[in-house]
Amino acid sequence: MKSKLTDVRKLMDDSVFDGEKFTDKHKQQVLNRITKEERKVNWVPRSLSVVFSLVLIVSVAFLLNNILNETPVQQGNPDGAEQPQTPQQEPVESLVPPVTENSEADEETEDVPIEEENETAADGVFELTPEELTVYEKFSADFDTAHLKDLSPISVAKLYVWAGYNQNYEVEYELLTDRDESVMWDKEYHLAIPESDRMSPEKALEYFRNIDAGEFRSFDDYNGSVIFRHADGPEGVGGMHMLLNYDGIWQVGFMPLQ
Repeated sequence: MKSKLTDVRKLMDDSVFDGEKFTDKHKQQVLNRITKEERKVNWVPRSLSVVFSLVLIVSVAFLLNNILNETPVQQGNPDGAEQPQTPQQEPVESLVPPVTENSEADEETEDVPIEEENETAADGVFELTPEELTVYEKFSADFDTAHLKDLSPISVAKLYVWAGYNQNYEVEYELLTDRDESVMWDKEYHLAIPESDRMSPEKALEYFRNIDAGEFRSFDDYNGSVIFRHADGPEGVGGMHMLLNYDGIWQVGFMPLQ
């Protein structure tokens, strides 16, 4: 083994490594080189740490500055420093309408039903006259046909439609003729008619909306019909059969629509 090392050494002496030895000087140079490399490697993260610290300090200082600047405004509200804002609310209070404007607003609200009634009348939807309404209330109380004596056939027809529209089917039945030969069913049967077989209030109001503008036509001594227009066009004409009872009072016939 020793001979082999001697041979290697001779070969090295004969090469470019002749006389080269790893002295203390070489060791110091290696240590210096390693130290420099470590310094170069550690410089970048240390620089980044310094920059980050500076940014953090500046951000904290900026936030503190904003907080300190806002603090007097927030503290001024409870201390009354912002009291000058109170007069700014006065214009809002001054916008409240005075009494005269309120009265005008009330008048406008009161006019709404009147306008609706006018629109309803313009659409041709009939309404009971005060006389007809009085007779309707009296007749509803006792079903005495004497209350109908002074009413025209058109007015009696309107009372019949009005009773059906308000779903007062007992009054509706009592307004039908009481001529024995013309009675087709009794009151019990009439009240038991299902709603599905009756004309709905909305449909009745639409169909009979022009009945007060209709025309009564007499066929004989006790038969007649109230002719009215329920829709536009030549086929939009309807009729309600009317019968004069034994007391000379007009009533509605059973199966009235013609």
